[in-house]
Amino acid sequence: MAFSGIPHLRQTVDSKQLIVKGEPFLILGGELQNSSFSSPEYMNDVWDKLITMNMNTVLGSVSWEQIEPTEGNFDFKSLDHVLLDARAHGLHVVLLWFGSFKNGESAISKPVEFLTLTTV
Repeated sequence: MAFSGIPHLRQTVDSKQLIVKGEPFLILGGELQNSSFSSPEYMNDVWDKLITMNMNTVLGSVSWEQIEPTEGNFDFKSLDHVLLDARAHGLHVVLLWFGSFKNGESAISKPVEFLTLTTV
């Protein structure tokens, strides 16, 4: 069966279905704590727990400062590592991107430093 490699929504008679790998997919998911997904070491103990709970999908957050710690310098190593680990455990991932603030509040996470610098 030919299918698009990109998950998408398919219209049915009275609803929409999530299609993954050409088949309807029901997310049985769990959400991690805010910074859990940034540590491959921490996640080593979490993968089997998710599988034991019969989950097939995990929602993990990624913060801007994790990917671009300084302006123009990108580091995807930790994210790549946890994505490969999720794949190795047969889990799908939904990424929650935290831009300049987590949960819309600066009190929870300071913005990326280079975004707040001013020049004269």
